[in-house]
Amino acid sequence: MKPSYYNYIIENKNGNGNALYYNMRTGSLAQVNEKNHTDFLQFVESGTKISDKKFCEDLKYCGFLIEDDFDEKKDIKIRMLSSRYDTSVLSLTITPTMACNFRCVYCFESGHYSSGRMSEETENDICKMVEQEATHLEKLVITWYGGEPLLAIEPIEELTYKFKEICKQFNIEYSASIITNGYLLTESVCDMLLELDITDAQITLDGNAKIHNSRRPLANGGNTYDTIINNLEKIHGKIGIAIRINVDRENEKDVQSVVDELKKRGIYEDVFCYLGLVTSTNGTCSNCTCMSSEKYSEFNLDFWLKNNMPLESLYPKPMGNYCGADYAQGYVLDAQGNIYKCWSDVGVMEQRIGTAHDWNETNKKSTISDVQSQSVFEKYMLYDPTEDPVCSKCKFMPICFGGCPHSRIENNQLCEQYRYNVGEFMQAYADAVLKEERGEDYANSGTTCS
Repeated sequence: MKPSYYNYIIENKNGNGNALYYNMRTGSLAQVNEKNHTDFLQFVESGTKISDKKFCEDLKYCGFLIEDDFDEKKDIKIRMLSSRYDTSVLSLTITPTMACNFRCVYCFESGHYSSGRMSEETENDICKMVEQEATHLEKLVITWYGGEPLLAIEPIEELTYKFKEICKQFNIEYSASIITNGYLLTESVCDMLLELDITDAQITLDGNAKIHNSRRPLANGGNTYDTIINNLEKIHGKIGIAIRINVDRENEKDVQSVVDELKKRGIYEDVFCYLGLVTSTNGTCSNCTCMSSEKYSEFNLDFWLKNNMPLESLYPKPMGNYCGADYAQGYVLDAQGNIYKCWSDVGVMEQRIGTAHDWNETNKKSTISDVQSQSVFEKYMLYDPTEDPVCSKCKFMPICFGGCPHSRIENNQLCEQYRYNVGEFMQAYADAVLKEERGEDYANSGTTCS
């Protein structure tokens, strides 16, 4: 037996001699008492046999100990390929219009706005895509995006009915969500979305009214905060709502006011708040005072702990693929039917990989027939962190995979935020688990895996 390369150990947790073990390949987290921890260190350093058989079996079960001939990188690669090229799920992010009633200061779509909406011809082309994939699908996942998708509700309605008919015909599970600025999400619109089986909405608030209005104004410069808050008061509890708070150094002191306002209005218990890091994307927001990934990781964890939010949502899990951009059946379609791999690329013609009109299930090469489209597709789909000269040597690779594919391609930026504070997070998570156990004493147990 040998120790896993991906073990991360925090010693003398809380000053009681216990250690916290986390394995980045398996995602296991365990608290180990002082004696067993000492035995494990002696095994690592000198090969001394671990006397406690139960402890040894627990270490194997959790992945902290592996067989001498077990190749962890190959195991990670197999998981990556299985996830990346799974054909059971088709994930489509669809922008029915690039029109937007906001002019957010950091918007990466700046310069790509359009007043047009999706045509019936494009709708039919997209439906043909789905039909051609339907025979091997178990699930169809739709995310409505923009622009502001609620400015083009008709294509959303029309496509939803067609999608659901296809799903019914082929016995495919259907789910849908929407990313909206929330300005037009009135109670009546919310009811309409629910009728279309759009069960979740993401809405962004960036601070108090003054801060938010300065960062996310209407196209005519008007304020947006009060309208969004008033809409939330009417729809919370009816539809799943995620409140994204985009943060940089200019508003970092104001993000707490979002939570405070939602609590004051009785909305907070029915929504899920989280932070989003403002980045310079597609050449926009070059003057933004963006946080570094390291600073953001610290700020994000502090925010979650301060508000007693569920740490399970931040738990760094081993990856199969990073996101839809490096998933073979993940596509983004704009209002003209252009196909992209990442929603940050919408409207950038150089980044498209084809069109819905040209889609052909028997020969998908038709969608990426030109050299430029093929190059874009390859950059997203063929990157392998297990072979990368930097990532392959990094202990964080299984929970990071090199970070955001778009950032890696556009800015040569690697790494996820976890590498900067995984120890602090795991301590906080373990403390929360033990607290939830209502005083159950783990101090004398050998290993507790989660």
